[in-house]
Amino acid sequence: MTEDRPADVNERVTEEWKADTSPGERVRTVMKRTYDPQSVATIAERALTSETTARKHLGVLAEDGFVEAVSPADERGTWYKRAPRSVVLERAQQILDTVDIETLSARVTELRDTVREFEDEAGAESPRAAAIADAELDAEAMTEWQTAERNLKLARAALALADATEVVGDDFGSDERGEPAGIIG
Repeated sequence: MTEDRPADVNERVTEEWKADTSPGERVRTVMKRTYDPQSVATIAERALTSETTARKHLGVLAEDGFVEAVSPADERGTWYKRAPRSVVLERAQQILDTVDIETLSARVTELRDTVREFEDEAGAESPRAAAIADAELDAEAMTEWQTAERNLKLARAALALADATEVVGDDFGSDERGEPAGIIG
């Protein structure tokens, strides 16, 4: 009897998820964790919906920039994966939710200094360029450099998001088409 319990629990949780959410919410939830291209059939199965319904919601998510439609060379049809831009925005927001702007600004300065130190030490502008040039950095230093670069880019994105959010919140200067004033056309 205890052997059946996990299956019963999983089935119950699955049924509750299906009852408590719309197909669109389930597709979005599945795609929030989908970084490698997946077929519509796989996404539909994971989202507990039909392929037609999944395809409809994936189209909307693609229009919103949350997912990307891709066509793998060795597969038929359109596949979908999480759009890198949406991941960056999500991570930037997570940073803003946990770190105040002053601390984040100070961290950007520290990270920028760390990256410059690696550039000076390796005589290269990036870890990739250092590897190509056979710079004398061990694997641990290369990993630290890559991590510092990634963290710097995400911290800068968070600061830019905070600034842009402030501007949008303070000034709705847009034209009648809903486009930011002075940016487009």
